Amino acid sequence: MNKIIGLVNFHSSPEVAPLTDNRPLGSTSFLARFGLCDFALSNLCNSGIATIGLLVKDHQRSILKHIGSMDSWLSNTKTGQEIVMYNEGAHLHPESNTDINNIRENDWVLYDSSIDYIVIVPAHIVMNIDLRPFIKEHIEHEENITVVTAKIRNLSTQFLHAPVLEVDEDGYAIDMKQNSGLEKKAGLCSLGVYIINRTCLASMIHEVLPMNPYMPFLDLVMSAVKANKYRLKTVVYDGFYRCIDTFPHYVEYSLGMLEKKNADALFRKDWPIYTLTHDTPPTLYGPQANINNSYIANGAVIEGTVINSIIARNVVIGKGAVVKNSIIFSSSHIGEEARVENAVIDKYAIITRGHTVSGSKASPFYAHQGAML
Repeated sequence: MNKIIGLVNFHSSPEVAPLTDNRPLGSTSFLARFGLCDFALSNLCNSGIATIGLLVKDHQRSILKHIGSMDSWLSNTKTGQEIVMYNEGAHLHPESNTDINNIRENDWVLYDSSIDYIVIVPAHIVMNIDLRPFIKEHIEHEENITVVTAKIRNLSTQFLHAPVLEVDEDGYAIDMKQNSGLEKKAGLCSLGVYIINRTCLASMIHEVLPMNPYMPFLDLVMSAVKANKYRLKTVVYDGFYRCIDTFPHYVEYSLGMLEKKNADALFRKDWPIYTLTHDTPPTLYGPQANINNSYIANGAVIEGTVINSIIARNVVIGKGAVVKNSIIFSSSHIGEEARVENAVIDKYAIITRGHTVSGSKASPFYAHQGAML
């Protein structure tokens, strides 16, 4: 695996307002402990890929704060490395801030002769995928580009705006279109995982990109495929995955992990998910605390009732307060006798004593970072 580089693509993540107002989706909190990008980083690490690049689109501060020294995801601490890759020129020309131009700005990826294959993974899809079988198949069959896909039952409710592929009888893509969410039918969707030969990507950038210097990686690939320059092989992954593409989906999929079958499917003993650790004390539970079916992170102080919820680090739940079907981000304070239901409370927010905030399952309430309600 020393001739392979993994790239975590933050560019391909959708904007999910209001979560992404202050951060990219990839560094957004998940289950009170992880960032969404931790799953991509852990999959690369567990698959034996020692060199990893992070294709950062924006909000560098949030990503750098989350990944810290980056050692948590190194499969080989002697020869491995993680590199933050950023397109500085995009400050002057935002339309050029694409994943492909990010790679071009960091052109050592293309022209380092020790790299044979590039594995690109998304930062916003939660899954525990072993990449090694797909990489092995790609190499043995001498493919140019391989995309890992999933068979989606209903395109109107899942993988919104993701690429939907049409394939021939041999499994090669002949067309790729964005999922509009308007059709209630099954489809083959890209999981955002691509295995591509380094020389192939360099050639596509040289031959195809001049037609439109602002096209992203997906458009570049399909332009090359439709021009019959390269073939795109599809393979199917049938494990656990959740695509975070809307705010309601973020809430639904997060709280869905409170079900044991989902948690067991994602968190396997043979496939650890790594994250940056924090030196925080254990959770403190008051004498009247009442907890039912919830994730509670270290450093929290719980003196009220928490039901079917996710409570992050350093959160305070006051006496008599009730938190139900909600996600509370780190360092927020829920005052005494307050009630929070079907809501997401972002970092450093304060729900004052006796105050009630509530939404619905279809339309969760959101309190922005630092809000006082």
